Amino acid sequence: MTQADETREARLRALLLSEKRRLWNELRIELFETLGVDLHKQYDIPQDICDRGLLDLLEDTGLAVADIRRQQLTQMDGTQAKLEGGSYGICDDCGKEIDEARLHVAPYATCCVVCQQLREGPEKLNMQY
Repeated sequence: MTQADETREARLRALLLSEKRRLWNELRIELFETLGVDLHKQYDIPQDICDRGLLDLLEDTGLAVADIRRQQLTQMDGTQAKLEGGSYGICDDCGKEIDEARLHVAPYATCCVVCQQLREGPEKLNMQY
């Protein structure tokens, strides 16, 4: 492995660790601060049916966000396995290195931008609202 490859791997490893730490913190905040204390305190206060419906909706939304974070953490485990195996940051389709700027935005990206666009197809590229 060249010095440039080792430097890139070190940067990617730091990126993944930072992303994993961020996701765990967001999940912890969502579960313990938003859902754990604040929302349950509100159930102790007498409310009409509309208030309870709103609280149920907020709790469901919080749980959905927590589930998204859990899915991202599961993806992170797969991404870290690819890093350990030496294939992280390599496009699954063309085998070229994925640009680091893309990995900063989408750490779980498995394809370079060009291959991702090909996967999504021309009909998705031309959609205008």
